[in-house]
Amino acid sequence: MDMRRGMMLAWLCGLLGAMPSSAQELALPRAAPISSPYSPIGSPYSQLGPIQETAPAFPAQASIPVQPGPVSIPVQSGQASIPIQPGPVSIPVEPVPVSIPAEPGLAQELPSQPPAWHSVWGLADIRIIPDGPKIAPNGQEYHPNFTMDLDFNAWVWRSQRLYAYADISLWGEKSEYGVTNANDGWWGTSKREFDLSGGAAWNYAGAWEVRGFGYTDNNLNRGTNLVTPVGFTDGFGLENRYYLSPEYAKLGQTGFDVSRADFVSVGYYPTKDMVGNDGKAFEPGLMLRAYLTYDLWNWPCYLFGDATYIGERSFQSKLLLFDVGLAARPFRSCQQVEFRLGVDNTADVLVRDVQNLWYVSFRYIF
Repeated sequence: MDMRRGMMLAWLCGLLGAMPSSAQELALPRAAPISSPYSPIGSPYSQLGPIQETAPAFPAQASIPVQPGPVSIPVQSGQASIPIQPGPVSIPVEPVPVSIPAEPGLAQELPSQPPAWHSVWGLADIRIIPDGPKIAPNGQEYHPNFTMDLDFNAWVWRSQRLYAYADISLWGEKSEYGVTNANDGWWGTSKREFDLSGGAAWNYAGAWEVRGFGYTDNNLNRGTNLVTPVGFTDGFGLENRYYLSPEYAKLGQTGFDVSRADFVSVGYYPTKDMVGNDGKAFEPGLMLRAYLTYDLWNWPCYLFGDATYIGERSFQSKLLLFDVGLAARPFRSCQQVEFRLGVDNTADVLVRDVQNLWYVSFRYIF
């Protein structure tokens, strides 16, 4: 009997020792019961806590290795620490964007934009001529006081780089030889000469261009005739150009500047006639031409020179034409506006005569 009582007492003590006391229980937060249409209230599943969501793993996340060792999680005062078995632990780290600053002075490359094409381009110019003589197409000498010039170009077949062009000049004459009212004084002027040259140009390869053109220089002074002007010259020519400046690569596009397209050329006049400084007509032949510009440091101006050689059809030298001077573009916000100060020189080699026209001009490039 005593043995049975002793066994019962030992079993009861062992049972009490395995159960933790209230001071040793962990105070874990109670999860709010959840309800689900599939878990009715009162079922065992309705007493479960909220489901913990697992953060998705990103490929760009880095893992920080932690050295193995005993780790303890601190709990509230009076509670026991929970030991965690040693082992590798990975802590996910969110990716951080890294920006690498560009080196100073390096331009950022932008997507290339298609060039903006213009249907027409060229320049308009007006020149004031205070002094100098000129031979009219009828062989008579007069003193011009102004010219109005237009250089006009338009695409004919853009994909094949073919365009049409025209150069137009209207000359005025001072009050002289009774052509105007003498009472007008210095302001007296009369239209005297109208020159027209035009044709087609073809950019057939790289910086090469071929031109075919006709020209006519018309005298507007009627002389003794009360109805019809007397005297004109005309003809036809061919020219092959090579452009020296990169400006020609922008031909017909936005920003193309016809005044800065340097070139050299060779041509020939198969017909018809021109007038020399002696007032006599001759048959032109070989033509050589060069148009060059030169920037003056970082100033908003440059030097220009346009030189043309015209020989007779017999290959004898006849005319040397020079147009040289200084061009300025003082307005940075409007580089299409240009002022020029120059001299237009015509030298007749055979008769050894030189004529100089000094001028100031205002031009607009479009």
